[in-house]
Amino acid sequence: MKSIFLDFVLVSISTVVLVGLNVEGNELNCGMRQQISKPETNPTIIGGTETKPGKWPWHVAIYHSFQYVCGGTIISKTYVLTAAHCTINQRTKYQQNVKNLFVDAGTHDLFTLNDRQRHSVKSVSSFNNYTWQSHQYDIAILELDSEIKFNQYVQPACVFLEQKLNDKVGTVVGWGLTEFNAASSILREAQLPVVDTITCLNSDPAAFGPTLKKEMFCAGYTNGTGVCNGDSGGGLFFEINGVWYLGGITSFTRARDEDSTMCQTKGYAVFTKIHDYLSWIRETSNLKHLIGEGEATNSKVCVANNVSATNTDWSKLPRNCGVYYPNRVYLGQRTRVFEFPWMALLIHASGFWQRVGSLISHRYILTGALPFLPKNVIRARLGEHTMDQAIDCNEDRDCAAPVRDIDIECIIYHPLAKRKQYTHDIALVRLAKHVYFEDHIQPICLPTKPALREMEPPRYILTGWGSDGEDVESSVLLKGVISTFDLADCQMIASNISSEKTDYVTSNQFCSKNDGEVNASYGDNGAPVGYPVKHNGIRFVQFGIVSFNLHYYNGSSYRVYTKVGSYMDWILANIVP
Repeated sequence: MKSIFLDFVLVSISTVVLVGLNVEGNELNCGMRQQISKPETNPTIIGGTETKPGKWPWHVAIYHSFQYVCGGTIISKTYVLTAAHCTINQRTKYQQNVKNLFVDAGTHDLFTLNDRQRHSVKSVSSFNNYTWQSHQYDIAILELDSEIKFNQYVQPACVFLEQKLNDKVGTVVGWGLTEFNAASSILREAQLPVVDTITCLNSDPAAFGPTLKKEMFCAGYTNGTGVCNGDSGGGLFFEINGVWYLGGITSFTRARDEDSTMCQTKGYAVFTKIHDYLSWIRETSNLKHLIGEGEATNSKVCVANNVSATNTDWSKLPRNCGVYYPNRVYLGQRTRVFEFPWMALLIHASGFWQRVGSLISHRYILTGALPFLPKNVIRARLGEHTMDQAIDCNEDRDCAAPVRDIDIECIIYHPLAKRKQYTHDIALVRLAKHVYFEDHIQPICLPTKPALREMEPPRYILTGWGSDGEDVESSVLLKGVISTFDLADCQMIASNISSEKTDYVTSNQFCSKNDGEVNASYGDNGAPVGYPVKHNGIRFVQFGIVSFNLHYYNGSSYRVYTKVGSYMDWILANIVP
């Protein structure tokens, strides 16, 4: 069964809770209506009732150029929360140009200008792993280029900080389709109960089974009451002691059998759960009071040691490393359990992984420095093979032990790492405790000896969970062979793209051409590339770290990697046994 986003006709739900203080430390009154009488409600937008002006002062209309597309929720004077898919150009499937994005606050009737404030959008921040093909991570923050003026018709909503929403009844508002399959110009509202995940899945396994994830929840009825096209990006709001809180953002529902572009009203709608993104919202918007229940403390940044001489203290790294039994590698081939036991995931406080790396010792993971990891990347996951699967097994039922989640003590960035130029893209992650090596958790070898530091194999094996061209990311660890591309030619391409990129590719990096077969992709940043070579026997040695892409004017693109051998002195100088 197909599922559809609810933009361009429906209003979706989004909840934001601002509690206590604003950014400047002043008292912030959120979720409070300003002298607006409380009209009666109807349990549905489809067949529901019109709202009164000022009843939902935090709900905004989002436009692409002059066309209404979605709803959103005000969370501060300069930030609006909405669905990520509401920021995508439906024709090109790329991020909409911010010059074409507008937010109207104080709107009640889309066809009138009374009490309306129009604001241009300064920037759009979508959650890191979001792509338009998927319903996952469907959340975005719009930063406005001017401050919203709060008044009787325009106010911020509070953000719901608690995790549990089951058995609660929320209210969704929007300008989406009515029961007559026509968009409403007047803002409408509906009360929708939150339903548990099992009930939602059982109601339509074909539609919700492949798409419903833990950072989502379902709400609504199966009798024709619910949200529809045009409601995307809006909020599902919950009233607590007279204060309104944003708990979810309207994302998608099942498509109609007879028309895949229209919503199915006789079924539940899916909302993005705000609680699971509190850390990201806080970091992106600088609203530091948004702290949910049970959030872990942030990781710290350690100061890197400078390197002034060649470091040959190889005893800091394990001698028994990179144990690898070569298999033939095809294009984007699934790996076997135990095949690459050094792969590591760096986990955000929200539970999502942000980057990959490689285990190099009992206490350290090697990864990329850029873009700089958010401070709330708090733990590393070791021994992972298949995402969302408790036990990983090969076809012969040779199974690995469960994954190990280890807290991060601090992150050590190379002191010369530059965000704009992506030079010196290398970092060390120090774990909070000693890691015991197991069959599915082993270190990779690094090019410690001089001959290995200078070695430049013509091809490498890349491993990672990045996009396989169809999904947001692969649920299974993949591997493939990449071929290197002449460094001088790569540097020339970089300079031709832009004079500002002349220093993007240096002798401390190497390149490969994205030829449409095996490429590093979104989600592979920080991943190791290496090859089995003669080193204490035959060992798998990491020669590179996945860094960034160069896109050429003719449509071709090239991947740039950090050359690990160039940084061995720095690595050894910053490892503390």
